[in-house]
Amino acid sequence: MGDFPSDEYSWYYGWEGIKPHFLEHIDDDTSSKSEISILVPGCGNDPLLLDLYNAGYKQLTAFDYSSGAIDRQRELFEYLPMGSDLNNVELCVHDARTLPQEWEQSFDVIIEKGALDAIYLSGDGNFEKSVDELARVVRKGGICISVSGVVPEELRREGFGTDEWEWLRDGSDDLKAGCFVLKKT
Repeated sequence: MGDFPSDEYSWYYGWEGIKPHFLEHIDDDTSSKSEISILVPGCGNDPLLLDLYNAGYKQLTAFDYSSGAIDRQRELFEYLPMGSDLNNVELCVHDARTLPQEWEQSFDVIIEKGALDAIYLSGDGNFEKSVDELARVVRKGGICISVSGVVPEELRREGFGTDEWEWLRDGSDDLKAGCFVLKKT
């Protein structure tokens, strides 16, 4: 794919912008970092996954609808030093509306940046199906960080309803894009 820096793109803002909200709600004890299971839906060519890995989080799963995006993620990981342990990094092609059954309640954290925006723009009902799937695969007590600038507030509140989610941070007033933090109840 060519030149490393020019082939990556971080939607809205990168790890440094998300990190304060992440650390506010996730135990960042160095000994437990490698045990936190993180899902990154719609990873695209964003270097977030690599940033998480370099920050010490090793239980990483990312998917995208595009096989080209997954190929690009694999290329990004080639920049790690030889001998890096990638045994618990899973990159796969999936549709956010129909995630694997074996992922049921598998993840401690979901970090999505713009994936739900793209899904919302793709047509009626897709946002709701995707949010239902994310709710299914995150563990009770797990955290969902959603960075969004497109999904209407009313639809977001309906999709992440208080019967299943506790709103820890409402990013509606953020300037660049909203960083919403929710906890699965």
